[in-house]
Amino acid sequence: MIEEKIRDFFIEKHKADGLADDTDLFKGGIVDSLFAFEMVVYLEDTFGVRIPDQEITENNFRTILSIAAMIRRIQGV
Repeated sequence: MIEEKIRDFFIEKHKADGLADDTDLFKGGIVDSLFAFEMVVYLEDTFGVRIPDQEITENNFRTILSIAAMIRRIQGV
């Protein structure tokens, strides 16, 4: 499951305290620009996709659910 793998990344990076799939990652201060870059690399490696620059938006990275939806869209699922 895509959401589970994304959640695992947050756990690995010690950023999962109180994290739900619909938690706003920016309001909670969980994601900053450096962490977002690290996450893009992880997502591309893990899911075998290339995330186009136009997909790297705050809305696409706002929650675990929105990140998973973006990955599915890129994969054509």
